[in-house]
Amino acid sequence: MKVILFAAVLACSTLAHAQLAEPLELTFAQRIAQCEKAWFGARTEGGDVVLGYVYIDPDAGFTYEHYGTLQRSDGVLRAVPSELYGQSRVIHRIDTNVPATCLTGPQAAMLGLPSAPESMAFYKDERSPGEHHARWAFHYNHIGASDIALDHVMKALAAGVSSNSLTFEHAFALNVLGRYGETVVLLEPVVASSDKTADLIAELAFAKLRLREYDAAITLYGRAIDHRKGGPSTRRWEFARNIAAAYSELGDVKQRDAWLKKSERLKKRDR
Repeated sequence: MKVILFAAVLACSTLAHAQLAEPLELTFAQRIAQCEKAWFGARTEGGDVVLGYVYIDPDAGFTYEHYGTLQRSDGVLRAVPSELYGQSRVIHRIDTNVPATCLTGPQAAMLGLPSAPESMAFYKDERSPGEHHARWAFHYNHIGASDIALDHVMKALAAGVSSNSLTFEHAFALNVLGRYGETVVLLEPVVASSDKTADLIAELAFAKLRLREYDAAITLYGRAIDHRKGGPSTRRWEFARNIAAAYSELGDVKQRDAWLKKSERLKKRDR
C-alpha cells in the first residue's frame, strides 16, 4: 500500500460509511495531543470535521493517519471514508496542538473503525523506557503540549536519563507553563558549569526576563549569542530580540532599537 504525506486535508467521498447512533457531542474541548493512540475529530478551516488516528512517529513526531470525515445527518454521526481510504495511506504531520475531540474505544468501534490502523505496528519505539520518555517529551513540547511533555520528563528522570537535551526539554516545559522560579533552580548550576549550551543559557535568560530581572536576562542572552561550543546557535536572532525586549522594559530606547537591528542581521545570517 502506498504512503502519501500531505499537509492539507483531502476531499472525502460520501459513498460508504459507518455510524454512531448514541449521542456524541463534537465540542472540540480537548487538544489533539490528548488523542495519542486514538481516533479523533477536528474541524478544518473549511468547516468539515476531519477524522483520523493520532500517533507519534518515534523520529518524525506527531502524525495522524487520515480516514475521512465525521458527518452528522438525522442526528446520527457517521464516519465517511475518503476516496483514497483502502488504496493509499494518507498521513499528516501535526505541528500545532489544535482543538479536537478524542474518540473512546467504544465510540470508534460503533463507527466501524478498528482499534488502530494496521500500520501502527511499524511505529513501535525501540528505545529503552527512559529514552522513550525523553524523546516523547521533545515531541510533546514541539507541538505546544508542555504539560504532557513535563510528565514524560519526570518519567525519563526517574528512569535515570541525564542529558543536556532532556534538561532543555525540562526547562522549556517549565517556562511554557510559567514556572520560572523552577527553571532558575534547574538551570543556574548547569549554566555555571562547563556543560552548558547556548539554548540552556537562553532558557535561563527567558526565565529571568519573565521574572523582570532584566539586567540578568540581558547578560545571559549575550552569553548565549557568544557561546560557540558546538557551533553558534541558529536562534541568535531570537536571543537578540529578547535583549531588545528587556531594554524596552528598562526604558532604554536606544539600546532597544540597536538590538532589534542586530536581531534582523542575525536572522539573515543564521538562516
